[in-house]
Formats: sequence, structure tokens, C-alpha cells
Amino acid sequence: MTATFDDVAASFGSISHLRVAGSAVKSFAPNSGFFPTADGWVRTHANYPHHAERLRLALEVSRDDLVAPALHDLTSEEAELRIVGAGGIAAAVATVPEWVAHRAPKTGPWISLTPRDYPTRRLSRITSDDRPLQGVRVISLTRVIAGPTAAKFLAALGADVHRIDPPQLPELRDSHLDTDLGVRCIESDLKNTQGLEELLTLLRSADVLLTGYRPQALDHVGLTEEVLRDACPHLIHVNLSAWEPQGARTGQRGFDSIVQAATGIAHLYRMVDPVRGWRPGALPVQALDHATGYGMAAAAMALLVQQRAGRADLSLERTARSLLSTAPGGHDVHDIRDFTNMRFNPQRLASMKSTDGEVLYVPVPARVNGTLSAAPGS
Repeated sequence: MTATFDDVAASFGSISHLRVAGSAVKSFAPNSGFFPTADGWVRTHANYPHHAERLRLALEVSRDDLVAPALHDLTSEEAELRIVGAGGIAAAVATVPEWVAHRAPKTGPWISLTPRDYPTRRLSRITSDDRPLQGVRVISLTRVIAGPTAAKFLAALGADVHRIDPPQLPELRDSHLDTDLGVRCIESDLKNTQGLEELLTLLRSADVLLTGYRPQALDHVGLTEEVLRDACPHLIHVNLSAWEPQGARTGQRGFDSIVQAATGIAHLYRMVDPVRGWRPGALPVQALDHATGYGMAAAAMALLVQQRAGRADLSLERTARSLLSTAPGGHDVHDIRDFTNMRFNPQRLASMKSTDGEVLYVPVPARVNGTLSAAPGS
């Protein structure tokens, strides 16, 4: 199995290349972005309707056009505290030294991998050279980009992947089309006894569990690590969180863009602003999400190869730290902003049919016997 540099570059920018019935998709809602505050900048995330509602609630406004004026009257720290306190998502834009001095977690490996002295059960069924993970069953309790990136990568290699979402919080259409290639999507409410029992039944016949919930969130529905070990001792559990469990923001909701703001990446990519002198910038793609997603897939496969159950932990914040440690001075903004567009050939898009029309998408960057492993359908 191999992947070319161009394959990987295109996959990191997959959402920007996605076309549905000939139209590009929007990556961010109007109130997902950088907003000036009384003393700096804050980054918000309101792509999902319930997050947008919590943002308005935190700022005590009834309309989206009142969000920016409300934020302008608060300090960045006040804005973050109010929004996070209301269950919304935001982070004050910090410099790298500020993050390191006040909120950065302790250093550690990018992937925390803990094998257990208990065998997996299904590696003996992997017999296909074209689909090396055929026979492996994966359950994904992940959303948005990072976890689903791992899920669709494993699906492209032949794994039978089931994604489970709460019925009250459906995935956004464009995210679904971009990240659920080859994945079977199921709705189930884990907050009731029946939903939890159905999940445990699936896990008893599964090999890998991908989770992307905040720490302790699954504990609240009865799916603790102890329950998992007792019910499914053979399982490989790969866990993702936005923030480090031992960090200052542990337990908070987060996205790639929010982590970029909090860790200093947005400041490194700052641009000139004629009014305020500067404004934050961002990586050209959701690089923390995609890199962490492929790290999750790598962790799962490492334990499968060892034929050992175990657990792996990753976080977007840890990925940001790894990125910053390799390039502490940052890079030229324009060089990196042009990265994916320079190396992507639209003729390499794959296509599939959907209820919304033809979908053109970037294949998963895994070449088996020299061929990209596209896995349409979901």
C-alpha cells in the first residue's frame, strides 16, 4: 500500500474540491470565523445549528448579524468564557508563546499507543491483497473530519465500517458526502438503554472502535473504558479529542479551526488589516483534522498487525504542537496557501451518484497495487 505526495495533498483539501451537482460547497457558516474583540480577536464555530444557537444565547442576541457587535464589546477571554460556558465553541486568538506559557499541555508522543496482553480476533480473516482490511469490522462514534477521515481510510482498504450518529444531531450534508465514503451510517440514541445495548452488541463482533467524544462524555451514557474492556476485551479502541485530557481546556468542545486559534497557528498566519493592524489567518486546509485522522487509522492498523487489543489516544491540540515543533518560525503564508491548489489535478476526481445529484470527490489517498482505493457509497 502506498500513496503519492499529490494524493495526500489533495485529500487534505478534499472539501474544497468537492462538487455536488456541479456546485462547490461552503466550508464555514457566516458566524464561524474570526471576530475582533475589545483587546484582540476570537475565533468562533457555528456550522452546526445547535452551536449557532448556543453562540447567540451566550451573547444574548437574537440574530446572526448582532453577533459581531456583541463580540466587539468583550475582551477575547470574556468572549471565550461566555460562549464555552453556554455550550458553544470559541477560543481567544493567542500567540504561540502565550499558549506555551499558559495553556499548552505537557509534551508527549503524538500517538499514545497502549497495547494490551489480549489478542485481537480477526486478523486471520485478512486474505485479500486488493482489500487488505477485508473482514475487519470498525465502529465509528466520530463526527466532522478527523475521526471520519480515519473511518473512510479504513473503509477504502476493505474494512466494514459502521458510523453511528445520534438521531437528533444529523451530520451536515456536505461533510457527510466528503467524509463518509464507503461507510455505513446508522442513527442510534446512546442515551437510552436500547441504543447502548445495540452498540455493545455491535462492538462484541467488531475489531476497532473509533471515538471522538469529549473525555467522560461516553462515561455519562454508561460506556466507560471498564465496560468496554469487560464486554469486548479483544477490541482496539482509538480515541480522539480536540484538547489534551491534561490540558487547560480539557473537556471543552473544539474543532480544527478553534485549536489553530488557541495554539498560535492563527497568529503565525496573520495578515495585514488596514483598520486593526493585523488579523488572524489559518492553514490552507483543515490540516490538524486530516493529519490526526490518518494518525488514528495508523494506530488501529499498528495494533491489528500486532494482533493485540489496546488503546490509542490522539488530540488535535497534540497535532498542533507537533506541527509547531517542526516549524517553530512558521512558513511563508502564500507558499503554503497555494500548496493544495498547485498540486491538484481535477481530472483525478472520482464520481458517484447521490440524491442531490452527481458528486465529484477526492479519492482516499491509499494506493493498493498502484490503484487508488476509491470507496463510494454510504
